[in-house]
Amino acid sequence: MTAYTYQDIIAALFVGALGTGMYLCTFAYALRWLLFSDQGWKRREKINWKILTPTFAMCTLTCTHVALAAVTTVEWVTNVINHVPPSNKVPWTQTVMCGCANSTVLIADAYLIYRCWILFSRSVKTIIFPSLLWIGGVVCTVIQLYWQAIKGTDNTSAWTPVNMTVGPGSVLTPFWASTIIINLYTTGTIVYHIWWVTKEQRQMHATPAHDLQFIIRVLLDSGMLYLFITVPHFVAWWIPNGSGAIPVLANFNLPVTGSAFNLINIRTSQQRTIGDSVPAGDVSELHFSSRPPIDLEKSVDDRQHIRIDGSESETSSTLGTAAAAA
Repeated sequence: MTAYTYQDIIAALFVGALGTGMYLCTFAYALRWLLFSDQGWKRREKINWKILTPTFAMCTLTCTHVALAAVTTVEWVTNVINHVPPSNKVPWTQTVMCGCANSTVLIADAYLIYRCWILFSRSVKTIIFPSLLWIGGVVCTVIQLYWQAIKGTDNTSAWTPVNMTVGPGSVLTPFWASTIIINLYTTGTIVYHIWWVTKEQRQMHATPAHDLQFIIRVLLDSGMLYLFITVPHFVAWWIPNGSGAIPVLANFNLPVTGSAFNLINIRTSQQRTIGDSVPAGDVSELHFSSRPPIDLEKSVDDRQHIRIDGSESETSSTLGTAAAAA
């Protein structure tokens, strides 16, 4: 396992605290759009729990992680000052922090896969590849937590299948690689589909193309924000003498993941209010049909709707929050 100095840990905590502060700002702002109507502070009549639940879960995990990071840092510095010899045991705080970090990433990836599935009319074949990677990520997380739990005890005879001399470890290496691939695959697939619908709308002149183009920009920005920190975090493990960057990037990665999730909801919700006037408490919609307008009652199965509000039905797909975890 990579050895860190107490300066590395203090720097990591400082950067992680800054990132968490940024994340909490986006979290509070996202709650405004999730709990209140677009035109004011009246409580939204229909709350989208499919977005609100993972939003709260990611906030709880992120705050738990930074709190334990603070506790661990204080203990680490105290031991260094008092010349307490380091222990080979993995403290329970490290195990919980690992669980929080991996769980947050898994929630974000799962939600992205789910929205990709909804967008493509619940087509299973579209999400088979990212789903297999996600299941692999869950297995890797369980094995990693098992290894850390064993290393936190005096049990030397237990099976420990983790080799921590290879990058971030023989388990965390495929975990972080899989989440990067999931993000690239699902975001690329969703953006390509929106681009195709945009092309159709230009031909039919049914809906202003700039609305779909705005969603593409939001998804790409979110995906790049996530990859901007996750890829360096992964690469840092393989750079000689780059151990000081590992805890810094690790502590900053978690709040960035949550911020990217929240920014999707914030930006698409703000876009709903531009040029639209709806009754208080209602959520405005943008419908994009791949065909000319027809009678919905007569041909409901022949239309495809892409909506920004985050809800879906048998004949509609969500776009505005389609990749809130991107």
